[in-house]
Amino acid sequence: MTALIVVLAALAAACWVCASPVRLAAAGVVLLITHPAPTVALTTVAAVVVTAYAGHMAYRTLRAEGWHLVTVQRPDLAPVGGVTA
Repeated sequence: MTALIVVLAALAAACWVCASPVRLAAAGVVLLITHPAPTVALTTVAAVVVTAYAGHMAYRTLRAEGWHLVTVQRPDLAPVGGVTA
């Protein structure tokens, strides 16, 4: 029962911290100052995971659909062969 209360309290604290970008940044700074090695390690792992997943998604998309050239087509402002006043 005590473990459940501790877990719920930690979850509530994490939600409170993550609810505000300022609080989240402050928590990150405190963690970086007090425990720099784990913070750098977690940041590195997160960056590698996100980069690998983005590469995987790009690979799957290109393999499934191929390369596509994206063009922007603007509507004609004047009729063909005519001049607007």
